Amino acid sequence: MVLHNPNNWHWVNKDAREWAQKYFNDKLTVLSASQGVVSAKIDKVLSVEGDVDVSQRKGKVITLFDVKLRLEFSGKTPSGDDVSGSITVPEVAHDTQEDEYVFEVDVYSDNKEKQAVRDLVRGQLLPQLRKALSLFSGDLIIEHGKDIQHSADSKPAVASSSLHTPAPGSSKTEQGKATPSSSPLVNTVTLTDGIEFQTSAEQLYSVFVDPQRVAAFTRSPPQNFDPSEGGRFSLFGGNVEGVFKVLEKNKKIVQSWRLGGWPKGHYSTLTLVFDQGSNSTTLRLTWDGVPVGEEEVTKRNFGEYYVKSIKQTFGYSTSLPRLSSFPAKHKNFVPSFPPSSVVKPDSSLLFGMKILALVCVPIFAALLVPVAKQAMGV
Repeated sequence: MVLHNPNNWHWVNKDAREWAQKYFNDKLTVLSASQGVVSAKIDKVLSVEGDVDVSQRKGKVITLFDVKLRLEFSGKTPSGDDVSGSITVPEVAHDTQEDEYVFEVDVYSDNKEKQAVRDLVRGQLLPQLRKALSLFSGDLIIEHGKDIQHSADSKPAVASSSLHTPAPGSSKTEQGKATPSSSPLVNTVTLTDGIEFQTSAEQLYSVFVDPQRVAAFTRSPPQNFDPSEGGRFSLFGGNVEGVFKVLEKNKKIVQSWRLGGWPKGHYSTLTLVFDQGSNSTTLRLTWDGVPVGEEEVTKRNFGEYYVKSIKQTFGYSTSLPRLSSFPAKHKNFVPSFPPSSVVKPDSSLLFGMKILALVCVPIFAALLVPVAKQAMGV
């Protein structure tokens, strides 16, 4: 990502979940305790669930995190039997003090002989764990604060996710293939998201590579669409364009992707991972190289004109939010939807029916009155 931020003024956010997973694996799996022949140690981190962010605004770096940890430990009883279990920390948060951590210890197939290991875990291992967790916030800032804040005389770095520049003499490509030129220096951030669709990974993948399906959810045939590695695409009247970089059928798509309002020549790298579940598919997004200040606009546009439109068009969701208004500066990105039509009766037909009623009623009356009199004996 490009880490230059003039005067450290812009709000910059960095997702550090992957780093946190590795951090806990490195720092917590070295913790151990022993008392005589009884021993216990943390073997691995089973899961880290939640958010870990480092943010900077107006020169101040802050951390915002709230995760749930599940660890696995092992040990030996006084008789030398192996013991294993789990430690759950329901909340590790930026505002949690060292003495506020809560630990849930579960010994697998628990019995009286394993009580000594449980006591050792609670008496000696958890205090070490409490201390290690209290250091996380400071280490998080030290590791990532430098990425989102810089000194006044520092200069921007070229984004590692930027598109490469073709080597001299290699600018010619096959017809319909393309490699974007080198990107300008732009301050960028990385965005991540996960969206659930009520369909299979195969069906959802095809929505992004099948020209007919793309035309359906964008409400118009794409100007240019070549779903092959190196193939270009242009959607929504040219307001979204890019290049397919990686295509792994039903699993992953990597695109160079840009909005028309972004700095000329600047592309982000959008990675779509199709995570098949038991009865739904989660689309996991990683968006490297989104210009600073365009984060919310980009996420909102993708949510409205990709996610929501796909769910509406193909029925991949049972409930859908109301479509919000689109920012004026990107109004050209809005697909044109034909106005709904209401079928109304033809006015000439109504007039004819009225004339028919005026003519027919007196005739029917003149015919029926003599018959009625005769029937009544008048």
